[in-house]
Amino acid sequence: EAIEAEATPLLKAACFQNGKDNRGRAISQVQKDLAAKYAEQLEDPIQAKLFHALMDDIQYKLLRKSILDEGVRIDGRKTTEIRPITCEINVLPYPHGSALFTRGETQSLAVCTLGTAMDEQTYDDIDGDRSEHFILHYNFPPYSVGETGRLTTGRREIGHGNLARRSLEPMVPSREEFPYTVRVVSEIMESNGSSSMATVCAGTLALMDAGVKIKKPVTGIAMGLISKGDKWAVLSDILGDEDHLGDMDFKVTGTRDGITACQMDIKVDGLSYEVLAQALAQANAGRMHIMDIVEATISQPREDYKPFVPRIVQIEIPKEFIGAVIGPGGKVIQEIQK
Repeated sequence: EAIEAEATPLLKAACFQNGKDNRGRAISQVQKDLAAKYAEQLEDPIQAKLFHALMDDIQYKLLRKSILDEGVRIDGRKTTEIRPITCEINVLPYPHGSALFTRGETQSLAVCTLGTAMDEQTYDDIDGDRSEHFILHYNFPPYSVGETGRLTTGRREIGHGNLARRSLEPMVPSREEFPYTVRVVSEIMESNGSSSMATVCAGTLALMDAGVKIKKPVTGIAMGLISKGDKWAVLSDILGDEDHLGDMDFKVTGTRDGITACQMDIKVDGLSYEVLAQALAQANAGRMHIMDIVEATISQPREDYKPFVPRIVQIEIPKEFIGAVIGPGGKVIQEIQK
C-alpha cells in the first residue's frame, strides 16, 4: 500500500508523456527509483515479483480511469481521434510500385512487384494443388520496436500478413482481367499500434503506384475498448499500450462502399450490440478519414506502368486461324518461339 501510494502519482506523470520512447523511459525510471528505495524488502524474490505486478496494475488502472472518467488517452487524444497520417508513393527508384504510409509512430514501407504467370505461388493443401496470383508478405523486423534480434517469420507475421492479404485480395483484378502475378511486401519500419492496418494502407498505395487496376482503394483501422461495469468507451486507432491494457482489438478494413475483412480479439466475456455498433460506426468514420488522405496522394491506379515493369501483351486469335499460327508440324509456332 505504501509503494502504491507513492508510485501512483509518479507513474501518472510518466504514463501520460508524449511519445512511446519518452513514456517507456519515464516509466522505467520510476520503477528503478522505487526498486532502489525499497531494495531491502525486494531482496525476497516473491516480493520482487509482486512489486513488478503492482507496477503493471497501477498503469492498467491509470489508463482505464483516464479514458472512462475523463475521455483522455495516454497520448492526449480523444477517443475518436486518429493520429497524424502521411502518405508517399514512388519512394524507391526501381521497384514497380512503392509507398510509405505513416500513422503516428507506426510506419509501413510497401513494395509491389509484377511478374508473369510462372511466378504464381503454388500450394499443396488438403483440397489439392492450387495457385495464387496475388501474394502479400509482412515483415516485422526487431528494430521497428527498438530491439535487436533476428528477422523471423512466426505465427504473428503470418497472421498479420494473411489479414492484410484478405483485405486487399477482393479488389485485385482476376487473372483474366490482369495477366500479372502481383507480390506486395510490407516492411514495418516503426510500430506502435496496428502495423497490419498500416500494411493495408501502404499496400493500396503501392498497388496503385504500380498501375495495378484495383477496383477501389482499401484502408484499415484498429479499434479498442475500455469497459468497467456499465461504463465503456470505444477507441479509434489504438496504441500498443491500449491494445495491451484494453479489452478489445478490433481491426476493420474496406473501401468506401463496405468491409473487405475484419478480425477481433477480446478479453471480455462478450460485446453488446450497442458496443459493436459503436465500434463499427467509429471504424467507418476512421477509415473514411484515412481514405481521404490516401486518395489525396493517389486517387486511382497509374495509367501506364513504370519503365522497369515487364510488358505482357495478349492477342486473341480467331479459332479458324489457330491452325495457321501453329503451322505444319508446329513449324510456325516454333519460329515464333525462337
